[in-house]
Amino acid sequence: MRRKNFGRAMVVLAAMASLCGCVHLRMPAARTWSWNWPPWTRRAEVTADEALTADASAGDASAQYTLGFSLLYGEGLPRDVGEGLAWLRKSGESGFLKAQAALGLLYMKGMPGDVSVDERQAVQWLEMAARQGHASSQASLGALLLSQSSAVRDPEAGVVWLKRAAGQGDVTAQVALGLMYHKGYVVAQNDEESVRWYSKAAGQGRADAQTQLGIAHYRGRGAAQSFTEARAWFERAAAQGDALAMSNLGVMASRGEAMPRDDARAVAWFRKAAEIGNDDGQSNLGAAYYKGIGVEQSYTEALTWFRKAADQGHAGSQFRLGLMLASGQGAVADAAAAAVWVDKAARQGFPPAVKWLKEMDAKLEP
Repeated sequence: MRRKNFGRAMVVLAAMASLCGCVHLRMPAARTWSWNWPPWTRRAEVTADEALTADASAGDASAQYTLGFSLLYGEGLPRDVGEGLAWLRKSGESGFLKAQAALGLLYMKGMPGDVSVDERQAVQWLEMAARQGHASSQASLGALLLSQSSAVRDPEAGVVWLKRAAGQGDVTAQVALGLMYHKGYVVAQNDEESVRWYSKAAGQGRADAQTQLGIAHYRGRGAAQSFTEARAWFERAAAQGDALAMSNLGVMASRGEAMPRDDARAVAWFRKAAEIGNDDGQSNLGAAYYKGIGVEQSYTEALTWFRKAADQGHAGSQFRLGLMLASGQGAVADAAAAAVWVDKAARQGFPPAVKWLKEMDAKLEP
């Protein structure tokens, strides 16, 4: 069972921002307001948009926020991005949390053709919202400060904000911290702390956290070793469609861990994971076809699935694909292509590939 770095730390952190976006504000249908003026002074009825503008001009931060979004997206009023941003800024400067959070995400993600990404302004507004205890802003701020490509990178501060968000139950921040402690990214590597954060996210139903918690129990790293616990967490995640959990259940079925050994059942799990696109599942299904375990032996099928996993960067499959091409199993022998795939695996530090290349080089020496 290969411990999967599901997307790597940076991808997870980047994804955190994409989970939260500026949602279009749905304005109520236009209606009229009656001010109950005496008949001799009664003016024409005032529309809701006019009343909103009046309230915003009078300094009502909530109205400024609503008016800003209405102008920004052209809902209820003619679209005017510049004017919309101006009203949102006024609202945010007055301390209105929603405006601060919205501006932070807007400048963090940008609005193609209208608002350019501005990380410094994003930090400014997100921090205002974060200091008011807004968990989503804390998580987004943490992700931005931790990003290796960010011009405002500040890893120590990023971890602080990520922890504040996670402590308030932000599940994406919890998963990110679990991965960071597992990999030792920015923070000191700590399996127990990794499991602690994965457990919080898993308890909220996050499938990838459930899978990682299952792996921790399977290996006994940061949690008590237990195949039974591992199987339970994998099954929960698999029920939500997590492909890595499916592949891991296949491994356990093939080994008879916490369940009777069942090769056909193992292949069924591998196939489910493989068809979703999981590289572990594809590699395991390729191995099943290569050996003829739980399925009719077929080098052609094995080559197909190894190639799919190899194309995704799966080092083990790259090596196996190279060996099959070198020996002409499932396809016409192609030494040049074989060398390319083995080299790709070796560049990832896959030991058998490194050893194979050294042996080939030794044979070529005079």
